[in-house]
Amino acid sequence: MAKVAIVGAGPAGATLALLLAERGIDVTLLERRADFAREFRGEVLMPSGVDALAQMGLAGLLDRIANRPQREFALYLNGRLSVSGSLDADAPVAVSQPALLEGVVELAERHAGMEFRPGASVRSLRRDGDRIVGVTFGDAAGERQVHADLVVGADGRNSFVRRQLAVTTRSTSPPMDVVWCKVPRPQWWRGARGYVGRGHLLIAYHTWDDSLQVAWAILKGTFGDLRGRGIAAWVEEMANFVSDDLADHLRGNTDRLSRSFLLESVSGRVVRWSRPGALLIGDAAHAMSPVGGQGLNIALRDAIVAANHLVPALSGTADPGRLARALADIEAERLREVAPIQRLQAVPPKLVLSQAWFGELARRAAGRAVQRPFVQRLAARRASDFLHGLTEVRLNV
Repeated sequence: MAKVAIVGAGPAGATLALLLAERGIDVTLLERRADFAREFRGEVLMPSGVDALAQMGLAGLLDRIANRPQREFALYLNGRLSVSGSLDADAPVAVSQPALLEGVVELAERHAGMEFRPGASVRSLRRDGDRIVGVTFGDAAGERQVHADLVVGADGRNSFVRRQLAVTTRSTSPPMDVVWCKVPRPQWWRGARGYVGRGHLLIAYHTWDDSLQVAWAILKGTFGDLRGRGIAAWVEEMANFVSDDLADHLRGNTDRLSRSFLLESVSGRVVRWSRPGALLIGDAAHAMSPVGGQGLNIALRDAIVAANHLVPALSGTADPGRLARALADIEAERLREVAPIQRLQAVPPKLVLSQAWFGELARRAAGRAVQRPFVQRLAARRASDFLHGLTEVRLNV
């Protein structure tokens, strides 16, 4: 019987573990943290992510956990409303990622071949020549080993497995970081808003816990100055370029700001996702920019594609040649979506945060152009890429 060790119980790792365990493949899921009670940034499911969960049989789980559809949206340019509308079936959903992951792992553990090990810190990859054959990890009981026909690194953008494989990474990082914080939601707030202009980019949305989540993109390297000026000063700077209603709310709730931290924006992908006996998926293979809320959704779609190729390759006795072909096919299929999405994600920060002399001229021109119907249609097509994904992903095993 083939055995898989998955490192990292985030969205990609947890759902892949469930899909494999359901199909009779032995899985050990290793998670460094002892529980899921921590802050997650990726909590917005696009329609592509909702569809991925439904294909996995997890629509009922999504209905049971805290979630908040974003049925209304508005885009402001230079502080003025430019585009607004309503969404129904295509509405993104803000979801409690801890509750989602706990539910997925609980369902996976119902299968006899599934073993979940929280609090397990991977120390090294086990090797037989140039082939990965398992992992060594430590937990409260000491150090131990897991043999595996395949080790999957799904341990995030700071992936230990990726470092152990010594793969080359191609960076696509935009010149920005993100100040991430929550404030109480005003009663009049509905859905999500985006603010673009004057060298700023800010997204705010109604969270699953009934707060207002704010993500403020700033030029990379400028947070030190902001932090030195104090919270009141950088809240005032945010307020200076958003609409009057949000500006008044931010100023009036400066002392109620919570969970504020700097999210370093990292975007890129490894040149090759696999080595003999090992595969990288999710942020371990391709860290996604915060632009467009793609990380969670891309990870779920990675899990489906990986399962489609791995289940046939791992059924019965694992054949190294067949498995190698499956790993290459996973990368080739996912790159058709991941690479162009990363290119699209890089465009807005370069335009909005540009410090070049022509930056403000370009922003003003974009603000005028977006009022034209044909430009709005083009923008809608680009938005659809983020909402629905660029490729068809169907679970077929």
